[in-house]
Amino acid sequence: MNPAHMTAAWSERYSRQILLPQIGGQGQYRLAQAAVGIVADHAALLPTLLYLAAAGIGHLRIADPDQERCAHAIAWAQANNPTIHITTSPLDWHQPEAWLHGLDLVIDLHTGWPELSRPCADHRIPLLTTWSSADGCGWMAGSDVGANPELPCLHCQPPPRSTRLPAPWESLWHGLSATWMATETLKKILKIGDSTIWSHALAFDLLQATPRRHGRSKHPDCPCCAQQPTPCLALTCTPENTPAATRLADETIDITRERCPMTFVKVKLKLETMSPGQRLVVRLTGEEPRHNVPRTLHEQGFPCTTPTAEPDGTTYTLVVTKPLPPE
Repeated sequence: MNPAHMTAAWSERYSRQILLPQIGGQGQYRLAQAAVGIVADHAALLPTLLYLAAAGIGHLRIADPDQERCAHAIAWAQANNPTIHITTSPLDWHQPEAWLHGLDLVIDLHTGWPELSRPCADHRIPLLTTWSSADGCGWMAGSDVGANPELPCLHCQPPPRSTRLPAPWESLWHGLSATWMATETLKKILKIGDSTIWSHALAFDLLQATPRRHGRSKHPDCPCCAQQPTPCLALTCTPENTPAATRLADETIDITRERCPMTFVKVKLKLETMSPGQRLVVRLTGEEPRHNVPRTLHEQGFPCTTPTAEPDGTTYTLVVTKPLPPE
């Protein structure tokens, strides 16, 4: 540890963290030497930056097209901890290597950019990314194939592009995702604790206030993990023409060959085999099923999303959640 950092002011500022056996003086010095990049496009930048600055991350690099928001966040962070070094730099999505140079970890609040995911994996830089889906869930996943080649990747295909949440869920997710991101960043830099964020996709159902974890599935054409014993995340290692909703499901059922009333009967029978809180993605086609299936689901107490068209324009998908039992 560099003795220059062990001033009285430095020791006093981080005294509570230094007292923790998982951190200590060596760990706090490691945080001071760390460089973290943040790619932002919404209000989660402020709480994320505040948490990392308060923890003592020594070098923070920000790419945010909103200069006013960025300046506001930096002013708050440096008022909280003037000892840290914060820089802003535009990110060239087609050639991000210059922006990534020297970073120990990247936090992607922008969501779903393959231009960033692949270079991070190529340069062995851990990447944390977050997004939200139309069914009211906030999502988070990570990739660190450099630390362990058996870990799942994120660069074979990006997570689905984020869908804006309705208020007030959007503000709630900004705060939760910032806490989640900052915590996982500190754990990674300090090399403490266990986390499934690097091997699973973690979701938080904002409507029911319940966390969930999604496993992985291997795709044989994935350029990153096809030859590895551990597959990629189901969110990323999926053929590109697979709908995003299917990647977020616990179960999937295809009723495109069924006719009324068997369309709804098949869905209801499938739901009866599932646990409360799980999600079922339903693939259907035709005007009658597209209107009648979601209507009947709502009538019988099954919340579901509005059917969305797949690329072929004739097939639709909806997500139905099996409700939790009444208390």
